[in-house]
Amino acid sequence: MTRPRGFSLAELVVALFLAGLIGLALARLVISQARFVAGQDGMLQARSTARAALNVLSSELRALTPGSLRAATADSITVRVPYAFGVACQQSGGGTAVSLLPGDSSIYNAATASGYAFHDSTGVWQFVEPATVASGTCSPSGPAITTLGATGWPARAVKVSPNALNTREGDLVYLYQVVRYALAPSTTLPGRLGLWRTVLSTGTREELAAPFDTGSTIRFLVGSRLTVRTTPPSVLDSVRGVRLRLVGQSERAPEGKSAPSRFDLSTNIVFRNNEGP
Repeated sequence: MTRPRGFSLAELVVALFLAGLIGLALARLVISQARFVAGQDGMLQARSTARAALNVLSSELRALTPGSLRAATADSITVRVPYAFGVACQQSGGGTAVSLLPGDSSIYNAATASGYAFHDSTGVWQFVEPATVASGTCSPSGPAITTLGATGWPARAVKVSPNALNTREGDLVYLYQVVRYALAPSTTLPGRLGLWRTVLSTGTREELAAPFDTGSTIRFLVGSRLTVRTTPPSVLDSVRGVRLRLVGQSERAPEGKSAPSRFDLSTNIVFRNNEGP
């Protein structure tokens, strides 16, 4: 009866060596895949930061009317942002009654008026600031003005004061907040930049998005040719828009990288800050 032959030492060494090579290759593959996924996740974070900031800025800046740009610096802009529109329907008791059109009830309820604007007889927007807004009623002396309601928006009229006697029944009116957008140091992620939104009438300051690379900038589109300027002009009415460069970053460096991921987003936002064409 023959005894079964076992492995020789040389065969065992070769087998262990081959198993080690396969294990090393698998480990390197797993590490490579993990770093790839981490890199993609970092890029998504950076892109999400840049796009979130752009969405907020574009939705509010594109609603501006002529004369709404109040101040500007190399890293901030201060604008009058409309949050409710309506029609003037009566002058009474030192105020102007306004029949509001249906709008976004959540935005309306969260806003505090800095002032109001009306479209005068010459077609120019006039601003009354500061102003207060209270409940009101419409009893026009001329043609009837219907106060409209909608789903989630009850029929609503308000009284704005002080009243501007040049506001006629039927003139367009809107309520606005004075808002400053600025690239400034982040509190969420110290040492990085954040995009801040401040309502000046209340002092409410909110960090909209972070972090951003120091390469993020605000440039100004000036005149009918939309000439790009790094600093605001002395006459703000000549500004027709802004060029935003938002360089979003991931919160931390992905595995295997020495710096956070970056996503460079540049776009122009044109708004109507001038009565011209």
